[in-house]
Amino acid sequence: MRDEFSFRQIQSVEFCVNLTAGDARTSYLVPTDQSVQDALTQVLNATLAEIEPEDGDWAPYELSEKYAAREALRAVLDTEEMAVIHALYADEGWDMNSTALADPTRLVYYFGVFRDDQDRKLLGVRQATQFKGAFKGRFLSVIDDTLRMVPDRIFKLDNQFDFLITASHIYVLHPTAFERIAELEAFASAKAREMTVALGATVKFLDFTGLAGYVGKHKRAAKLVAALNARGDLSAIKRSMFCKAADETGVELEKAGRKMVPRKGSEIGCLELLDDRRYTTTLKPGTKPAFVASSRRQI
Repeated sequence: MRDEFSFRQIQSVEFCVNLTAGDARTSYLVPTDQSVQDALTQVLNATLAEIEPEDGDWAPYELSEKYAAREALRAVLDTEEMAVIHALYADEGWDMNSTALADPTRLVYYFGVFRDDQDRKLLGVRQATQFKGAFKGRFLSVIDDTLRMVPDRIFKLDNQFDFLITASHIYVLHPTAFERIAELEAFASAKAREMTVALGATVKFLDFTGLAGYVGKHKRAAKLVAALNARGDLSAIKRSMFCKAADETGVELEKAGRKMVPRKGSEIGCLELLDDRRYTTTLKPGTKPAFVASSRRQI
């Protein structure tokens, strides 16, 4: 991260908000004084202190993972599923609006725009949490069309950003907020049928035609399919080994011509097995217990 932005050489700080207007959402630049700019820089530093792994080894963000409330993750910005975040980062020239915070209920998220001495840009983004998580108890208000720090319950800066965006990566601290702002669930659902059918070209012993309809109606299945489409190792899965693992982990399969399909009730299990999320252990004699993993991080 530090080779993508000079955190000690910040040259300018801007404050923007994203507001709803019916079904539309628009970002605005809010004029700020030095106190707000300093506070935003402190929020950035507090985020940096929490988000950087001690060993420098970033865990990749995966769409199908179930994450804790706070985890240090990294995602590549220039990917299809990150289109919303990519557009947010690429956006410039926001209209100025000094009254953007007049109605906090319209606020979806806010973000700080930081530029370093090499004119590189970094965004710190936070989902709106009205009256929560004040940064050292300081609040924002509009005075003379300029946002300032004042001791008044108007609008609070949170103490950390949910995620940071550089020209190459997204660094995530709060996965749930990140997924909402990135609209990842909507992406997975919109592409669900198309991506499910596409899996058939890689995992050729399974018939995904029936699964496509199921995935289009189930959000968890859609996220699994989106994650599977990002994998590059599915073609190495062997039919015999997959069927054996399915039998051991409670995934029921049946023949459909020369291919296999999951029986009704095993659709999610089939996708989890493809995504290396179903497994057994052999630590004790007798029947091997089967489990579903919420995470599949390699060790």
